[in-house]
Amino acid sequence: MSPGRTSVVASLADAVGGIPDGATVGIGGAVTAGHPMALVRALARRGPRELTLVVPVAGIEVDILVAAGCVARVIGSYVGAEKVAAVGPVFRRAVQEGSVEVVDLDEAHVVAGLRAAGQGLPFLPWRGGVGTSYPQLNPALVEFDDPVRGERLLAVPALELDVALLYSEVSDAYGNAQPVGTAHMDALLGAAAARVVLQVDRVVSTDEIRRRPEATLFWRETAVVRAPFGTHPYSNAWLTADEEHLRAFVAAGRAGGEELSGYMTTHVDGPADHDAYLEAVGIRRIASLLI
Repeated sequence: MSPGRTSVVASLADAVGGIPDGATVGIGGAVTAGHPMALVRALARRGPRELTLVVPVAGIEVDILVAAGCVARVIGSYVGAEKVAAVGPVFRRAVQEGSVEVVDLDEAHVVAGLRAAGQGLPFLPWRGGVGTSYPQLNPALVEFDDPVRGERLLAVPALELDVALLYSEVSDAYGNAQPVGTAHMDALLGAAAARVVLQVDRVVSTDEIRRRPEATLFWRETAVVRAPFGTHPYSNAWLTADEEHLRAFVAAGRAGGEELSGYMTTHVDGPADHDAYLEAVGIRRIASLLI
């Protein structure tokens, strides 16, 4: 540890323990990669209610939190499992039944909203969506005339987050993260949040982080949670996505009832912690996914 600096490494339970009912929670990752699933499962077990989820390109993390009864509203552009399911089955059913509200945005609108929040602005202008039905679907998108050029634009309101749940392959004990690849919108989610909870596979020394300063992301008020293989069933730099597991979840989600309850008991509510989840999945299964 560095003199004068305090480690922000925390347990899964402690890291999500401060997320209250009614919070606005951003969740990182993109389609089949980099989702902080260990954090999602811990949050589902804890069971806060009336959450608003901001999910730019989401997967079964939304379905799991909906199944756990945590979600009131979802803001984003996509919830699904790519070729396994065009739309998350639990999410779809909840929206059709009216128990979960959807704020439908284009992916670029999510980018603009997160950028506005990160910059402390009430909104940012955007061209995309002018002349479409987006403002009718989402009245928060307001058409206006640009005062400089007179161009018709959309005002995209800031997407301010209470907390962002993010993933990086590694970080140091102080929250200096080095995700592999672009990290998609995670940098924007972190900047838009009052607090970040960062799930990592490895906590490394700050000296190791300093070898690649250009790859480093850092956010204010960050907690770091070590959860090896914690993106499962999604991929990361060292792990491929577990399509068999995703198909099993989608089948259970579509069936609902006892089948969905069985999945939640085995993989979410039943395991007391992340280690117990890995035991439920099985070391042979995890090993078969290593790159």
